[in-house]
Amino acid sequence: MVIFWRLVLGHFLTDFTFQTNKIAQWKRKSMWGVLFHSGIFFVISIVLCLFSKNFSSISTEYLTKIWWKLPGWLSIFSIFIIHFGEDYYRIWSIKKGGSPDNLFFFLWDQFIHLVLIFLFSPVETGKIFEEKIVIIAIGIVLVTHFSSILIYYLEEIIYGHEHILNRLKGKYYRMAERIAIFVCLLLPGLWWLALVPIILLRLALNKIYPKNAYEFTRFNIIIGDLLAIFIGFMIRAIIK
Repeated sequence: MVIFWRLVLGHFLTDFTFQTNKIAQWKRKSMWGVLFHSGIFFVISIVLCLFSKNFSSISTEYLTKIWWKLPGWLSIFSIFIIHFGEDYYRIWSIKKGGSPDNLFFFLWDQFIHLVLIFLFSPVETGKIFEEKIVIIAIGIVLVTHFSSILIYYLEEIIYGHEHILNRLKGKYYRMAERIAIFVCLLLPGLWWLALVPIILLRLALNKIYPKNAYEFTRFNIIIGDLLAIFIGFMIRAIIK
């Protein structure tokens, strides 16, 4: 499943790492913003898959026994078009269709994207997880930008929308802390003990700068660290 995981990485990089606040705002205001965002996925995916032996042709089998075979670039182009349609629909449904921009809609949107990527990925033999570097890269995106958005929606449920309007401020410090935890869990031996100074550093910053961006809710800290630990252990088990 080499191509599948590379496309998943391309999707996560597009939807989280490379989706800046300006691009997100542009998407909400204009169809061209959605097109630009979807185009990032197409370019990244082509670059990630270009030198794969399975890129030249992709054969996908539905459960209903329907078959198709597409050139690699055309398959990725098809996902790009579907990505555009899915994102445009999500924005339209939130702005005009009355759908709530909440945790459920966010997770459902990601689920649909991943299912479509699976359907357009090649049927490959061999190990499910062949490329460790790709799996680790996916883990890094999950513990950084994905976790930030997930925690944002969870805090909205607990504290209300008004409280979390500025909750993404200081997010890069929290990302750095989570990725440090993630890396420690991937390293062999007793490197996990490095989690102690990481936590002490956060406590020190809270004391020194009690009213700035480093002040997070207890929920944010606990859930963020638990996500980093869970994802770290999961990726470690996969790449062993």
